[in-house]
Amino acid sequence: MKTQLRHLIADALYRTKAHTLPSVCERFGLASGTGDEAFSSKTQYVMVRLEKLSDQKVLEVAKQVIEDYPYDKLRAAIEQIEQAKLLISDITRTNIVKALNQFSLGGNRSDRELLAKFWPAYETGQVYGELFAAFTKGRKPNTPAKQTNSEILAQAGFLNASQGTIFDFLSEVLSPARRSVDEQQKIITALNPILERDGYRFSRGDDISGYPTFKVVHIASLGQPADELISEILSSYDPTGVHEAWAKALGRRDADPEGAITAAKSLLETVCKHILDGAGIEYGSSDDLPKLYNAVAEHLGIAPSQHSEQVFRSILGNCQSVVGNLAGLRNKLGDSHGQGKRYVKPLPRHAELAVNLAGSMAMFLIRTWEARQ
Repeated sequence: MKTQLRHLIADALYRTKAHTLPSVCERFGLASGTGDEAFSSKTQYVMVRLEKLSDQKVLEVAKQVIEDYPYDKLRAAIEQIEQAKLLISDITRTNIVKALNQFSLGGNRSDRELLAKFWPAYETGQVYGELFAAFTKGRKPNTPAKQTNSEILAQAGFLNASQGTIFDFLSEVLSPARRSVDEQQKIITALNPILERDGYRFSRGDDISGYPTFKVVHIASLGQPADELISEILSSYDPTGVHEAWAKALGRRDADPEGAITAAKSLLETVCKHILDGAGIEYGSSDDLPKLYNAVAEHLGIAPSQHSEQVFRSILGNCQSVVGNLAGLRNKLGDSHGQGKRYVKPLPRHAELAVNLAGSMAMFLIRTWEARQ
């Protein structure tokens, strides 16, 4: 990898004119030389100087070069060295582009203009021309076959791009200059469950003229290690129904507090029904969350009435109250009912409280259920 890094630095600097290359290299801490030497071979000029440096020093030079001479292959190589354990998988990249099939990439602006920001082939029109040729192949003029976003992004270079470029691209897709808040939320809801599997999700950034922006961040950087613990437990218990319900609640905390509160209640309903199904206990399709929870609590032996010690009765009674109040909160502040003129819109911190309480209760019920098996 370090040898490859040297070649990529040389590739990034190749765009520099031969007569200015010596001064550029000196600015990055490389040994001085002459213009004649650079004219002979710009690549050789850079490589000779990099070969004298330690691997660590080469990495430092690479990070300096990438700031002034953007080159995505070099950016990806730096990520492989410094963030190997934090990179999203190829499966996640593929699932992202599949999820984007249902949306317009450019929003109310041109798709081509968006793609040109990140992939030079679109700036030259090379890939765009190839795609248009593919559209019209075997068809009459003016009736191009519409390709999916997956196909367009794959041909543009999305699947092999650096992670930084992918995350920058997704932030641009969600730009308030391109789409409404409702559209932003739909995309976030679709992508967050995918990103969550590799420890990432969208977080709200600075507003532009009062409109929200979003960026992809590592969950650990948000100071919420409980998210990861709950995610691990819920995923190991049921990676589809239960974990997906949790991921949906997480994904909505910042951008859609009302939806997050509704999703928090749905998470507990899902967990309760899974446990009741596993225990062979029947329940009605119209049973509400408190009734479902009481049935689960009775079966697991965590109903307050099943304990004589006051401290346990109090704690378990509070758990029961949390579940009941989450159901009430969803009816009051969630997005499942119409609201009157005096409705007070919940803030992200309210959603965070509801989601965290639901996640903790879901984890407690699952751990208790597993302990009973």
